[in-house]
Amino acid sequence: MRSIESIIVIGSGNWGLTLASLFCNRRPTRVWTIDAATAKDLNTRRSNPTPTYPRPISPSLLVEEKYAVDFNPERTLIVLAVPSGQVRAAARELGQHATHPLILSVSKGFDAQRQRTMSEVIKEEIPGACVVVLTGPTIANEVAQGKPTKAILACEDLLHLALVKEALRNDVICFEVSRSPQHHEICAALKGIVAIAAGLADGLELGANAAGVLMTQGLKELVTVASFFGIPESVVFGISGAGDLITTCISTDSRNRRLGILLARGKTLQQALDEVRMTVEGVAMSQTIETLWTLDVSIPLFHMVNAILRGERCDVRKAIAGLIASI
Repeated sequence: MRSIESIIVIGSGNWGLTLASLFCNRRPTRVWTIDAATAKDLNTRRSNPTPTYPRPISPSLLVEEKYAVDFNPERTLIVLAVPSGQVRAAARELGQHATHPLILSVSKGFDAQRQRTMSEVIKEEIPGACVVVLTGPTIANEVAQGKPTKAILACEDLLHLALVKEALRNDVICFEVSRSPQHHEICAALKGIVAIAAGLADGLELGANAAGVLMTQGLKELVTVASFFGIPESVVFGISGAGDLITTCISTDSRNRRLGILLARGKTLQQALDEVRMTVEGVAMSQTIETLWTLDVSIPLFHMVNAILRGERCDVRKAIAGLIASI
């Protein structure tokens, strides 16, 4: 049984810096950036490093170019905090340096092309890895401000799950544990579609009534899809399901909600993505889940969002009104 003596966060985005700042209070922690220039830039501007993370970087937190220094895989927890589209490449590179790493996966996404959750992607690239998933209502800016929340740590390996939970103990995020990581990852990916719908309603200023109806229908369809995948309702109505869904629908920091707002205001999908400037996980998941619609699974809200993303529904107000009337 290994022990965790240090933490390395691969990824210097908002979420990566937030988690590293939280974890460095109890374990020596490094943030690994894509290259030396990025590391130098963050170290130079430690008092106000990035527009999305305008907070001082802790003096105890080391910021370095990835793999520029050696590490002990048997004593290190690797946090993969890169966008979901980069997880496979990051895992493949990590596998060249460690064959049996202990990894914390914190990207809420889905590999639409190969139909894999992020933990499955990592294990495809590093078969000997032990992967723990962190998911739940964790808006990065709120965590960085020290506002309390609860999240899920999920892993099939009970001993490593307990080890990671103890290593990550902090005063901001309280953890529940689970041994079904894929169940929680699928729920986390699905909620982004509902948040896009909520954003569409907000962008059209349809009011709280319409938003409430859309969120309720979204939760209902989350139950439907979860049943299709054999996910228990206890997961759907837990913090990685309903909890994360509600948070993502109402938070002004939600990328998925922001995308919906921009689409409702007349932006094309590409224009909206460019303005959000960060990965919007609900887009890829919407394309993936559309397959269930072709199999006659009743998911009209998910189908509507996908049609709008594809540009097939130009009159968004009419689409939402029609959906509300039909459900």
